[in-house]
Amino acid sequence: MPQKKVRFDDFQLDYARFQLCRCGIPVRLEGLPLQLLMFLVEKRGQLVTREQISNELWRKKDVFVDVEQGINTAIRKIRRALADDAGEPQYLQTVVGRGYRFVAPTAEENVSSHAPAAGFVVSPEELGRAIMSAAGLDPENPRGTSKAHAKDQLKSES
Repeated sequence: MPQKKVRFDDFQLDYARFQLCRCGIPVRLEGLPLQLLMFLVEKRGQLVTREQISNELWRKKDVFVDVEQGINTAIRKIRRALADDAGEPQYLQTVVGRGYRFVAPTAEENVSSHAPAAGFVVSPEELGRAIMSAAGLDPENPRGTSKAHAKDQLKSES
């Protein structure tokens, strides 16, 4: 599954997690409607015919499926999850007799962009010293007393 996230309005579509979220909260959407939503988002702005949807969602299945009813049900579930109105669509536009079009503006997040910058390397020793310092331990004397405890002792001795 691609490591990609697509945002539109308050929604985030996470392809790797196979999940739709609104304001960071997962939205309940079954597998087939979620697959269809991902397919439509990938084709944003383009007309996607019912035949293309059928080929995308049911091409590998050896079971009998009422494809027309399946598409209608999946579209209805997507609209419910997005709180979209078929009469005045914000996300999913119906092109009567032809298919559907995802019409909301999207922004794709590059998941790898959250990785550290190239060339930024921390040695295990440096990482260990940073952790020890954050924990209040003296990296030069890890088995000794903590810095805070040592300071308290100095204050009480003076």
